[in-house]
Amino acid sequence: MRHANTSRAILSVAALAMSLYAAVAQAAAPLPGTYQSTDLGGTVLTGRYTEGWDAGGGAMNAGTTQNCQSWNGSALGTQWKYTCGTQASDAVLVLDAVDGFGNGNRTWKVTYTGGTFWLSGTGPWANGDAAYPGHFDAYAEYETVQYVGGVAVAAVTNLQTTAHFDAYPVTCVAFSIANGSRVGTTANGDVLPPNWPGLLDASCAATRTHGAWWNMTSVTLSLQNGCVTGANRPTWGALKSLYR
Repeated sequence: MRHANTSRAILSVAALAMSLYAAVAQAAAPLPGTYQSTDLGGTVLTGRYTEGWDAGGGAMNAGTTQNCQSWNGSALGTQWKYTCGTQASDAVLVLDAVDGFGNGNRTWKVTYTGGTFWLSGTGPWANGDAAYPGHFDAYAEYETVQYVGGVAVAAVTNLQTTAHFDAYPVTCVAFSIANGSRVGTTANGDVLPPNWPGLLDASCAATRTHGAWWNMTSVTLSLQNGCVTGANRPTWGALKSLYR
């Protein structure tokens, strides 16, 4: 009887070990490729985005923190998200096309530092892992604000990032959003509606009450193996397009 119990215990341990081995063997880096959002004919969800700042601050000021998540029509962050990047310095004005009557637009380059991203293990890049978290190597945003009579009335943005996966450091992500449109801002007296990412502070807690919120469309994620990350961070090329 004791021998039978021992045999069953050994078989159970062996079965558990085999199942764990199979699970590990199936996990792998996300599939390389270029993935686009549904509005571009792909399967990646579009997103919603917030910028949070302290009282007296603003979207172009140091300390502003971003929070962006996919949106499937009923829930945030089910497929992808990037969050917690913070502006280390004030934005740099790269174009001023406002005339003497206060009409026109201005474009700023906004650089964020830090921040993390997350891709669901069920996305089109799925390759065995439950999720694919990572960290940003570079993050630049170009925000264009439209003015009428000296008053800001609308804003659009595009952004480009590079990042790497924590578990697969030689697999890189180039994340770009070519069309972000501002929905509201507390600077104009608007109130953040439900179902938008929280307004984050510099510690990544949703404690702020001042900020702006955006719709993010025209999303492209490019995943590539064999890239260089960490200390050898890439530099940004020339600005390819400006919203006017």
